[in-house]
Amino acid sequence: MTFITYEHEVNMPYVTISATEGLSAEQKKQLLERSSDAVVQSIGAPLASVRVLLHDLPNGHYLNAGQFNTPGIMFVVDFIEGRTEEQRNALIAALSKVGLETTGIPESEVRVRLLDFPKANMGMAGGVSAKAMGR
Repeated sequence: MTFITYEHEVNMPYVTISATEGLSAEQKKQLLERSSDAVVQSIGAPLASVRVLLHDLPNGHYLNAGQFNTPGIMFVVDFIEGRTEEQRNALIAALSKVGLETTGIPESEVRVRLLDFPKANMGMAGGVSAKAMGR
């Protein structure tokens, strides 16, 4: 499913990925690139507005169900309010699939969290809010 965006629609998704250590350089590259592609394809964000960051979690920095050093991955997506439930569901499914396919970590250990920000609370290029920019 592809969504068309127009200049006046909301943009700017920021994806922060936290992953347990052990991924190769190629897996990290694929995770970043495919996450960006998933955002573009699932919610129609323009590629130029998508930012993706990856944080490696060293051993001892992730506790899952009382267990240290289990494999896991978390996607946190910050964006300006306004996505439909259909878009949100498509994004969650797409990122979950990317996590599995690029890292081999089972989808049962992949999480996606979406955070909406009011337009007045999101700073854009030039130091102005998204609301002030007419987003």
